[in-house]
Amino acid sequence: MIKPLTHLVDTSLLRKRLAENILENAHFVFRVFGSGQRFRCYADEEMTVALAISDDTGDVIYAGDWRGIDLPSELPEKDFFVSACPSSAFEQIRARYEILGEWPCWYYLTPDRFEAGCWDELGPLTLDDVPLVAEHWDLTDYPEEHIRKKIAEFDSVCIREGGKPVAWVGLHYEIDGVANMGFAHTLDGYRRRGYAQMVTKAIVNRMADRGIKTTCHVIKENVGSIALCERLGFTRIGEATWADIGKPLD
Repeated sequence: MIKPLTHLVDTSLLRKRLAENILENAHFVFRVFGSGQRFRCYADEEMTVALAISDDTGDVIYAGDWRGIDLPSELPEKDFFVSACPSSAFEQIRARYEILGEWPCWYYLTPDRFEAGCWDELGPLTLDDVPLVAEHWDLTDYPEEHIRKKIAEFDSVCIREGGKPVAWVGLHYEIDGVANMGFAHTLDGYRRRGYAQMVTKAIVNRMADRGIKTTCHVIKENVGSIALCERLGFTRIGEATWADIGKPLD
């Protein structure tokens, strides 16, 4: 089935429609409406599916359930990046394009709050910590730029020893009552001390104090982080894929 998509000059109705299910659509809503980037938005008449293409980076972002719906002609011809792509859309992309790299993730919702503890007294990362944190974050082309922006704009938590962060977690975004945490890491030599649990509990509680739900995307191959999520009682609520897309297969 082909649903014609319309280029939206006024995106306010799409914004409102997506906010009705903000947990499912938070990544799309933040990137398109909260990141400061410029996007061309397309949607079907009922706004059950939507597509956004960044004028700045060429990234393509999807929203909605694309099962049974053909990919639209508005996609770039080749060499683009898809961000938090739902499985229903990514399987169609895989069938039509060369996949240069892919990072399939589980999407988790944390418990509303954890018990109070010493972790609630932990402090944030600072801009002085950017080089160290970026050294352990390799999922973007410009990790220092990405981490600097996130630390400056959103909340984070770290454990320090000798003044240096040895375990940390921060937020990728926060919008409409939903936060998405990530770039979590514990340095070698400081593992198996419960530090990952502590920083996770701290940031979830900090968000809960403000009435915000916390989510995260975890790469499916990251068995350690998945085990942590399950141990802490996270609920798996979806899946999505980040991928570098090459040329068409035919």
